[in-house]
Amino acid sequence: MTRAIRGFFGRFLSGVEERNPEILLENAVQDELDNLKKLQVAAARTMAYEKMLADDAASKQKLVTARERQAQELLSRGEREAALEVIRQKQEAQASLAELQGRLEEARKNSQEMEQAFREQEKRYNEIVRERAALMEEHQRARALRMANEARASISLSDSSRDLERARQAIRQASYEAQAVGELGISETQRRISSVEEDIKRLDAERELEAMEARMGLREPQQLEPGEGEGNDEDRG
Repeated sequence: MTRAIRGFFGRFLSGVEERNPEILLENAVQDELDNLKKLQVAAARTMAYEKMLADDAASKQKLVTARERQAQELLSRGEREAALEVIRQKQEAQASLAELQGRLEEARKNSQEMEQAFREQEKRYNEIVRERAALMEEHQRARALRMANEARASISLSDSSRDLERARQAIRQASYEAQAVGELGISETQRRISSVEEDIKRLDAERELEAMEARMGLREPQQLEPGEGEGNDEDRG
């Protein structure tokens, strides 16, 4: 059951990480940071152990030196047995000191190795952090470019051009229709006015021509019905 649950959540997280590479980058940085902290603790412990052994070795060295002086002083006073006991204590201290020095040498070597591992991990962590920043910047640019391409793909230039052309044609047609209607209205009115004016001018010219012919004796004067001439004069007036 545990393996099944882990497998399920592993597949789920894998899908999320593929969609969000920021999670992968953050996990990588966090892993390197955890390793750095572990090495820091380990290096601190080895260095503390080295310091403890160094202090113990220094104490043993002081004891050896003190026992050496004590034995010499006892011998100078003729206390040979006491001096012999002090010398045995000195020898035990020297043996313990030799053991401490061996352990101290090994501790120093371990401390150097742990410090070197810590420095290398610190360098790796800094490189991962810088790489994450560069990758994040690149990812942001790629995502912005993808969004721009998607937005540009959603815009149909052909549809907008076709709609614009249809609008242009509709406006031109409306303009021509308005112009034609205006020309038709003006033409009809002008034709009526011109027709009336031509009729009046023609009637006046015919009457003036008849009167001229009558004066010249080219035609006999016509008898006008009573009131007709006056009515015509009034109309001309």
